[in-house]
Amino acid sequence: MIRVLAALLVAIASLSACQSDPGPAIAISDVRILAPMAGSNAGVAYLSIANNGTAPITISRIRSPQFDRVEMHETLVDDDGIARMQALERVEIPVNEVAEFVAGGKHLMLIGAGPDTAAGSPVTLEIEYNEGLLLVSATLQNRLPVE
Repeated sequence: MIRVLAALLVAIASLSACQSDPGPAIAISDVRILAPMAGSNAGVAYLSIANNGTAPITISRIRSPQFDRVEMHETLVDDDGIARMQALERVEIPVNEVAEFVAGGKHLMLIGAGPDTAAGSPVTLEIEYNEGLLLVSATLQNRLPVE
C-alpha cells in the first residue's frame, strides 16, 4: 500500500513538472521609439502590450528618464475627417487582448527630450500598471520626414 501511495505521489509530481509555464501576465512587443523631428522636442513611441493574465490590466502611467514626461494619446477622427489627439489617463487591457500603440491610433508622446537624447541612444519606458512596474528599453530611431 505504501509503495502504491509513493508511486502515485511521484506520478503527480511528474505531471506537475510537465505543465507548461503560462509566461508573464503582460508582454511587450513591436517597440519603436522615434526621435523628435528637427525643431521639436517631442518624440513618439509605438508598441504592443498583451494581457496574457487572468485579470484585466490597467496602464496608469508611463515615464522615461530620457524625457521630461510621457503622455498616452489617441488619435480620433471626427465626422468632418479632422484628426485630433486626445490624452488618455489610463489604458485598460482586457484578458487575452492586446493594446496596440500605433501611428494614427493610441501612441505615446515623449515630451522634453534630454540634451543627450539623440538617434542611436537608449531609451527606457517605465510602464506602471496594476500589477507593478515594467521596464522596456529600445534604441531611439530617426524619424523619417513625411513626404
